[in-house]
Parts: sequence; structure tokens; C-alpha cells
Amino acid sequence: MRVPGLYLSACCAAFSFLTLPMSAAAPGDFDALINAARSAPAEFSADALIRLAALDQIGKERRIELLEQAFQKASGAQQPFKRHAVPMRTDGSAGYWNRVYSQGLDGLSLRLRAVESMLLLDKGKARELFLQIPAPETPRLTCEEFQVYDVGRFYDVLGKLVQQAFTEKETEAGEPFQLLRRYSGALTSPVQAAPLAHVLATAKATDADFRTLVESFAGALKKVTGDDRSFAYMSTLGKEVLAVVDECKRRHLSPLLLVESYRVYLVINLSTARCADDDLMNAGKASFGVFSTQGAEDPNADYVSFYNDKLQMPPLQPIQEVEATPSRLEGVATGLRSCQDEQCRAVAAQIRALLLSPTGSPYLPAERETPEWQAGLRAVLSALSDWKPGNGTPPAEYFREKCAAYGDLMTLALTGAHRDPVLHAIFDFVNGNQFQAASRMEWFLPVNTLIGRVGLDPLGLGKFAAELRKASDPVIAMYANLEAAAPRSPDRILALL
Repeated sequence: MRVPGLYLSACCAAFSFLTLPMSAAAPGDFDALINAARSAPAEFSADALIRLAALDQIGKERRIELLEQAFQKASGAQQPFKRHAVPMRTDGSAGYWNRVYSQGLDGLSLRLRAVESMLLLDKGKARELFLQIPAPETPRLTCEEFQVYDVGRFYDVLGKLVQQAFTEKETEAGEPFQLLRRYSGALTSPVQAAPLAHVLATAKATDADFRTLVESFAGALKKVTGDDRSFAYMSTLGKEVLAVVDECKRRHLSPLLLVESYRVYLVINLSTARCADDDLMNAGKASFGVFSTQGAEDPNADYVSFYNDKLQMPPLQPIQEVEATPSRLEGVATGLRSCQDEQCRAVAAQIRALLLSPTGSPYLPAERETPEWQAGLRAVLSALSDWKPGNGTPPAEYFREKCAAYGDLMTLALTGAHRDPVLHAIFDFVNGNQFQAASRMEWFLPVNTLIGRVGLDPLGLGKFAAELRKASDPVIAMYANLEAAAPRSPDRILALL
């Protein structure tokens, strides 16, 4: 549930706390925190160990040990890959899922975070850990799905290792090239193509090695088919292919094989069965190749025009309209709508009444101090307390909608008198909630934002922070104590709100 207009107020409220000092680490608590982290569920364990390993107060050897443990723990995460909702809608389910996955608690993201942290401590171990991660192989998506896989960080870390993890002697021996060669042809999904091409375009390699990498990439690219949802989403591939082409020309190497492979890739994926809602993919995005702020009426036109205008070269022919015409249209994304049941809509209406006066204008902070407004807040909290699962609503949907309602209330209740009852209501709902077992990342989002808000306002919420640190749920207690020992920067917290 997201009542219109509340997101901006949430950001403004959070920014008002930025001048306040963050909590200091409590000396002597590290051993207890490490033990708590080790016994937590996999993704929470890995995340906490990585954060603790960043502390200078812990010795280098122990930090390395913690990162190795975090890397191994990450394999038990419930979700193997990060996902990102396509830009068909910015509210409702799409925005919610983007916030869930922005926590970086999927298995691949956690392993890569451990590798990045290790790179600062031991370059050799960082390479060893990275080589234990297979090239991403994401499942193919159907048109009914609206979340594409996001594996860009894998290639970002690969690029960092190539640039930073080798000595001058190792570089001269071609070891960075061998690392790139391992992945340059390991391409099975459109979501890999653009980030991999970006790494290749900036690779430090001899001309001969660069040619080998490009040929390997080109050979794999033309075989990638069968996932229109991911294909339509990865609209930056043309720009990245152009960068590789320009690098080929700079090195006086022929880019013809790459351009031909990209043409084959486009024609095969444009002329097959396509999702019927692909035209919505451009909403709010820069158009393919033109980089304007307007989405194209024909989503195929941007792919084709960019290739024809920027990449096509003799003897290759421009892509013709008939080559880019789908064989048929099938399927649209489902599950984008939120707050459909009667109880949810009733609560949403009550929250909207706290945001907007009967005249339609937003309530000013002073107007939220009136007895009438405060009575309305108490009424919403009572309605939320009475809102129980059932009536055919799936448990996951119930949890999401109720947490969203509490989040909306949090953006409205800015002062202590209003805020404390909301904070305690959220805490009571998530503390020990059984949904944690079903979907740990989803359950943790409201927990994470709750702890984050306390971190942004340690002076005003110090008493509540103490309650969180004593929570009966061991994960909440561990993270509340972790925030005191290893506080996050405000920008990382604001991204969750």
C-alpha cells in the first residue's frame, strides 16, 4: 500500500535527521555480535558478518576469517539472485519488490559483497572466492512475470578484480585476461550481456587477447534467445556493444563479427513471440540508443534504429521492418496491483484522510496536533490491529499490505507523541512474525527500515532503540545491536524508506 504523496514526505522527514550523530560502537560487544550473527539464518548471518568485518576495531586476520565465513553462509540464502521490477509501474508491487531486493540479501549479492570487502584486505583471497562463484545462470522468465534478474554486480566485481587484484608481474603474465576469458563466453541470458560488454570494453588486454575476448562474447551473444521479458528490459546493450566496437576500431581490429552477432541477436529476439505489454517497458526510461526522456511508441523502433544508425556496417544490411516484427504477442505481467481486498482499501482510505483535509489540501504539521487528527491516527492503528489474515487473502499479500500501511503511517507521524505508538505497533507486528520463515527478505524489510529510522534519529529514539536491542526475536535484537556497533551511512538507510 502506498498512499499518493507520502513518499516525498518520507524522504523529507528522513533528511531532517541527517545532522544528528550516529550511535557509537559499544566496546567489548563484538564477540557477542559475531556469535549471534553466526547462528542467524543464512542471509542475515552473511550480511552481519560482512558489516562486522568492515570494522577497524577488529584485527585484519579475524576480518578475513569473518568474510570467508560470510561467503560460505551466503549459499544458504533463500533467494539466489537479485531481481528488479520492470518500469511498468513505479508504485504498488513493483516499488515494493525493488525495495526488498535493494537490501542485498540474495545469495549472489552477499557473496559478491564478501569478495569486494576481501579485495581491500587480501587480493589473492578475493580472487579465490570469486572463482568459486559460477557464471550466473538465471531462469528464463515468462511474460506473466514482472521482475527480471539483476546480475550486474557480478560483472562490476569481475571488472574490479581485473583492474585491482593482480600484481604488475601477474598482469604481464596475462592472468587478468585468463580471468576474463573464463566468463567472456559464459552468456545465457540477456541480463548478462550489457554488463559483460561493459567489462570487455574497458578491459586492459593486449590486442590479441582483446580480439579473443570479443570473439568469445560475440559467439555466445547470437545464441541468447527465449526470454523476451529480460530482452526488452536490457535496453542498454546497444550502447555497450557500441563501446566495444569503438574499442575495436581504436585497436585497429575489425568489429564486424561482433556487429553481425548483435544483429542476429536482435533479429531473433525481435521476430519471435513477444510479450504483449512490451510497450510499457519504456515508461519513464531513456529510449534505446537515443537517450531521450521519452519512451518510444514502438518499442522495437529504438533497437532497430540504434543498430541501423550507429552500428550497421557493410556487408551487413540494415535491419528491415519485417525482421523486427513479432511472430505473435502473448502474455502480460500479472501481480502489479496491490491493496485489492476490502480491509486493505478501508485502511488506505483512513490513511488518506490523515494525509488530506476534506478540501483536498495536505495537512500541515500544526494541523496534525489537533484532537481530531490524533483521534484519526488512533482509529487507523486500531483498524490495523483488528486486521487479521483470512478472507481468501494469501498470507504473503496480507503481510505486505499491512507493513505498507504501517510504513505510510510512519511518514505522517513525525513527532514523538504520534510516532511512538506507530513504532511500537510496527515492532509488535514484525517481532516473532511467522512470515519470517516463508520469506526472510520480505519480513526483514520493515525490520530493516525500523532499525534504520532509529539509526537516523538516535537522540529522539534512543529509548526505542534499547527496546529493539532486547527484542524477543533474535534477528531483530542482533541487528539492533549491530546498528550500534557498525552503523550504516544515511544514504543506505534512505534507500529503504
